[in-house]
Amino acid sequence: MRNRWLSPIVVVVLAAVIALGAVFDPSGLAAPYTWTGADLLPVAGLWQVAAPAVYVPLLLAGVGALTWAVARGRAPLRTALLVWGAVVWSAMAAKLLMSLAMTFDDVLYLVWSTGFTGVKAAVFGLPVAAAAWLAQLLHRRLVPPPPTSASAGPAEGSGASASAGPAEGSGASAPGWAAAGVAVVLAASVGGVWWGGSPVGYAIGDSPLAPAPEAGPLGCLAAVALLGVLTWASHRRFSATTSPRAVVAGLSALGAAGTLGLVEVAVGIPGDLAGGGLFWAPAIMLRLAPALSFGALLALATALLVALLDATRPARRGVALAAPIPMAVVVAAAALALPLLQPGATTAQPPPRTPGLTLSADRRIVDTDGNEVLLRGVNVNQLEDYFQQFQDKAVTRPLTEADFAGMARMGFNVVRLALSWSALEPQPGHYDPAYLAKISWAVETAARHGLRTVIDMHQDAWGKGVAAAPGTTCATGSPMHGWDGAPTWADRFDGAPRCEFTGRDISPAVARAFTNFYQDRDGIQTRLVAAWGMLAERFANEPMVAGYDLLNEPGFGEAPPITSGVLLGRYYDRAIKAIRAGERRGFPHLVFFEPSVLWSGLGFEVPVPKDFTDDRLIVFAPHLYNESITIEQGTGLTVTSIERGFELASRAAKYYGAGLWSGEWGWFGDPAAAPIARYADQEDRHRIGGAFWVWKQSCGDAHASAGAETGGNLMIEDCATGRDLPPPAEYVAELSRPYPRSAPGRLTGLTSDRASLTARGEGSGCGLDVWFPGDARPAVRGTGLSGVAVRQAPGGWRVTGCTSGSYSVTADA
Repeated sequence: MRNRWLSPIVVVVLAAVIALGAVFDPSGLAAPYTWTGADLLPVAGLWQVAAPAVYVPLLLAGVGALTWAVARGRAPLRTALLVWGAVVWSAMAAKLLMSLAMTFDDVLYLVWSTGFTGVKAAVFGLPVAAAAWLAQLLHRRLVPPPPTSASAGPAEGSGASASAGPAEGSGASAPGWAAAGVAVVLAASVGGVWWGGSPVGYAIGDSPLAPAPEAGPLGCLAAVALLGVLTWASHRRFSATTSPRAVVAGLSALGAAGTLGLVEVAVGIPGDLAGGGLFWAPAIMLRLAPALSFGALLALATALLVALLDATRPARRGVALAAPIPMAVVVAAAALALPLLQPGATTAQPPPRTPGLTLSADRRIVDTDGNEVLLRGVNVNQLEDYFQQFQDKAVTRPLTEADFAGMARMGFNVVRLALSWSALEPQPGHYDPAYLAKISWAVETAARHGLRTVIDMHQDAWGKGVAAAPGTTCATGSPMHGWDGAPTWADRFDGAPRCEFTGRDISPAVARAFTNFYQDRDGIQTRLVAAWGMLAERFANEPMVAGYDLLNEPGFGEAPPITSGVLLGRYYDRAIKAIRAGERRGFPHLVFFEPSVLWSGLGFEVPVPKDFTDDRLIVFAPHLYNESITIEQGTGLTVTSIERGFELASRAAKYYGAGLWSGEWGWFGDPAAAPIARYADQEDRHRIGGAFWVWKQSCGDAHASAGAETGGNLMIEDCATGRDLPPPAEYVAELSRPYPRSAPGRLTGLTSDRASLTARGEGSGCGLDVWFPGDARPAVRGTGLSGVAVRQAPGGWRVTGCTSGSYSVTADA
């Protein structure tokens, strides 16, 4: 007997959960719905109202309809579980349709990413399921069961009825086996894409149990078989109801996939614990999300198949023979068609040789002679256009030749030069010639001191215009001051509160501004893309420009990972195409791309799609702030350790077929307690470079506090006098440690400390160039070396020479 009140009760409880989540979490990162408080009118496009106009109504309607369908049983727990599944599936389906309202780019990524909505829905669906359980319990106690008779058919809960068809076991078992067959076919066909090949495959791809090649033959076979068994068993468990069999079969399949995800979590926990920190906690989400999005797809396929079986089944006679026939046809067709969803095999093409830096076939940064180059240096923010937080202090310190000379004395060979779009293009289409001259001067001066330049389009929390008006009060968080980045003519906040919610980047105004940027509202993204084309044309023939960093710590927008994944990737692709067009009369430079700011705060992220560009000169450049300024550090806990952070970044770069470089790191606080030596060890272990944040910071910088001196940077400023103070000795010692600036062929091993280095490599050539700090001439020895020369340089020594075949070089004071 149907509980007619169950569906309205469930919908009301769900609506209350959505409303409460929107109030307490305007970011939407944890809540079921993102409500930034921005104005809904005027509507610039469907994407602007996709959440309230598409996601919420479809979620409520889907849960209401599925609950109505399963409200016939009298077993409270079974009904509650089916309602829970209905919330999870409906949330993912609604999120997919909302995503399609925002963009049609990379539909497979959009389908896959619904799994994160599924994880959240599994949490906020718990009170909804509890309400369903209580409603069914009261219904069973207050409403007597209907009388049974021959004419009425089997009793409620027996698993059969006149309308439901024959009992399980006489041919009705076919849906269970059909569902298991669909699960096996789907997992075998697209498992590699859904798990190891997914945007979080870098974090979970080595799971010992997953329907993906990365798990190995046994792990993959076991996962596929387990999914089939779980699907059959789940269907059998929930089929004892008079609810529509197609609905029950679909929700059972979703539950089976979710159970597989939980098994993967349990199997993966030992490995997650071995890396240190609390990474096992977010790893639960990262492992469950692919399983749930796959389960949503499996649920739909299973429901359709069972509906087809029911539609083609004769009334009574011959069911046991007839039912498997359409099942076999559909499963066979799926087995033939679904492998088409796998990405086609591509042959990796070596990047082009250029007068500047390029990438080797195995994605290492190399120079024109094929020498591997480690880019190690520092960020420079002295050309940035910061918000004036303290009216009596300058926002930046002057950039002079003495700065570049000081960097060279520390052994650096690269600077990441931060630019501000607001200073570059103060009016739409108008580039400031004076600012361009400063950029050119910085590139040329750095080159004179042996420093390459990565040109970085910098921003923090969107721009200066995010500052709250005087007297602003915030329901959550505190009023924001301005930051740096976008010009005010590009601001599109739409009335969203300019308040910090647990941090500057988790601000409703910042989220709305980035969403508008990603959607290219009023052509604002097109303007920045054009600016990149202009810069690329200006430096098209400059070999000392190492490359271009497309956007510093991009905001995640209002609908991650749609905004921070698909739409961010679309911007990157447009910017890269503009850069290549600008370089037509020169040569191509490296392009550095970053995950969203969430990586800097968490140590991992759901990044842009794998195929966001077909360009091959790309370098993945996350900011490795692990154990520094990641959001959990204020609690005294560590989620993603320094060591795991490097490992995750390395896997992500491999996923993209890209080089790897840490665009920012540091900011550890007290230099005496900073784990900078551990960071340096990992740089050597992974044989990569990076840029320390930051060379000089002004006491008037938006990052600065009202303290006596700046902190976190190398060149300290006394805020009372404006004088330079000595840089922290601990930082200087580690940042100046020995390293190979370049090495023939490829480096195969590297270890160093403050006074010694051992490097191993394979390759022949005369491009060996090792930096060694200090006044004492280093003693050099090794194998496979010839023509070794040791000459003094500002701040230390340069060891140069030739190598042949496998070689090693050791230098110590």
